[in-house]
Amino acid sequence: MVSVPIFIGSPRKGNTLILAQEAEKALHSKGISTEVIMLNDLSIAGCQACYACKQEDNISCPLQDDMQRIYGLMDGADGVIVATPIYFGGVTAQTKLWLDRLFPYLTMDLGSLLPRKIPLICIYTQNQPDASYFTGAMNAFEFALGLIGFSTKNRVIGVDLDTGNKAMATEYPELMRQAWQAGIDLIP
Repeated sequence: MVSVPIFIGSPRKGNTLILAQEAEKALHSKGISTEVIMLNDLSIAGCQACYACKQEDNISCPLQDDMQRIYGLMDGADGVIVATPIYFGGVTAQTKLWLDRLFPYLTMDLGSLLPRKIPLICIYTQNQPDASYFTGAMNAFEFALGLIGFSTKNRVIGVDLDTGNKAMATEYPELMRQAWQAGIDLIP
């Protein structure tokens, strides 16, 4: 069965999750299996730069925490969705922690150890109304994921959102349509 893990980098269950769930509904409409992982709910240590994952015949991380389960999901993934708010001009700490712990999939010469390119949707939410304001951070995040072996198929940016303080994503039909379409287009 085709499988897509959905990693949510928000500490709250608001607009970021809403947009990811809209893409998830589109995947379900195509018979694609998903699993939502709230990164904030997991126990994940930071990369220790021990380089154990770079030893000959070893591409696994020796840290025994919730990332081990995520590695299993990644190894069987046919696509991935990452959804994160923009905090202080970049992805959340939870999302960055997840990214750092993907180091085992990267060779020392910046090649990928994933068995194939994995299609990716990145969903971002931000309080600011200008969609271009943090594109540098988004580009850098997606560049790093590209090195690891992901192929960004779509980027959805929800602007002028702040759960509890501004209108919710559900009040923007075009934004919801973009999230749905991203889900439809992830895996042909």
